[in-house]
Amino acid sequence: MTTGCPKFRMLIFLSAATLILIACGKTAPTRFYILRPMADPPNASPPVPADEITIAVLPVNMPEHLNRSQIVTRQSRHAVTVNEFNRWAEPLDASFTMILAENLSLLLNSNRISVLSRLKFSRYDYHLKVDIIRFDGQIGGEAVLICRWSLFSGDEKSVLVVQRSDIKRPVEGNDYQGLVATLSRIVADLSQEIADRVLTLEKAS
Repeated sequence: MTTGCPKFRMLIFLSAATLILIACGKTAPTRFYILRPMADPPNASPPVPADEITIAVLPVNMPEHLNRSQIVTRQSRHAVTVNEFNRWAEPLDASFTMILAENLSLLLNSNRISVLSRLKFSRYDYHLKVDIIRFDGQIGGEAVLICRWSLFSGDEKSVLVVQRSDIKRPVEGNDYQGLVATLSRIVADLSQEIADRVLTLEKAS
């Protein structure tokens, strides 16, 4: 009976090693996602002005807990989940900024919407600054964007608009692809709010 113990222990060791290898072989692959600009404006495009509207979009300020490669989902008011296997394909703050600029270009029918690293007055009609407070969601729940944004005049260096936006949408589907698609639509909603305000300022000028 004593001589059989080492063989028994070896059998247990080999079985455990086999189970570990099987478990490792079944590790979920990492998936990468990107925000997408709107395909078409929801309404008819505004008429092309005599001089195209020029806007300098400053890089958005994204909270550090969101500005990471892993996609963050909301579990409760004070709890979030960082998913290791569902990630952004590019930095979220840069992606958000570029998509916002692309959407504004489409909504305002202007090819002179640029992303700048810092304020440069006089070259543009407006400067746009966006501070993100929340940009996340729950799988099978809702996606939320809360932010403060400001429009500055390029000529007078004055603040023309300061506004808080709180946008919510039910998440499409029960997976990360649906969450990211919904977040893209929320960026489009914000873009529409900003574009509408810019057009109001243009009509008043």
